[in-house]
Amino acid sequence: MSDLVQQTFEQLRETARRSGRKLPNLKRQGVNVVPRRSVDKRMLTNATEVQVPGLNFAEEKKRPWVRRGRPTGQDGRALPRSYEVASFSALLGKEVRQRDWTEHMAYGWVMGNWESLVGAKIAQHTKVEMIKDGEVHITCDTTAWATQMKYMQSTILRALAEKLGPDVITKLHIFGPRTKSWRYGPLHVKGRGPRDTYG
Repeated sequence: MSDLVQQTFEQLRETARRSGRKLPNLKRQGVNVVPRRSVDKRMLTNATEVQVPGLNFAEEKKRPWVRRGRPTGQDGRALPRSYEVASFSALLGKEVRQRDWTEHMAYGWVMGNWESLVGAKIAQHTKVEMIKDGEVHITCDTTAWATQMKYMQSTILRALAEKLGPDVITKLHIFGPRTKSWRYGPLHVKGRGPRDTYG
């Protein structure tokens, strides 16, 4: 059986040599490669760090790595597991990072601090309705303010990028006021369309 395997391998080597290709390296065949247990999400996607103004969570201090087993006392018994926390900020920061809440906290910051971000005059005429997938939906109380906001999109996006980091808020959807519905009652017959009522 081993002679047949050797002959087949020699034929493959000769065919590969004639065609100018390389044979795969079979020396590592059968070597057990242990995969890594956890992969950082930032390595998989080129995600940037989201910053939430006013929330500076302390990093949790890494404990020294023990090679094997648990640390023992002088009598050889395992020491009790420590449940000490460096600070509440470190504990909260760890939970926020593990659950990927930083982006949602940044969205909440935008909705809560809209006036300080765009100014009192603009905030008086605009309102953030919702933020979904990095896109902010804004309603304005007049059509003129909606047009003005469309001209200011790049300025607002730049201010958001400075506060929260790049690519957290990517787009603004700006809507004018809701127009009055002239329908009365549950039944409706389609008319002849809009006319120049407003001059």
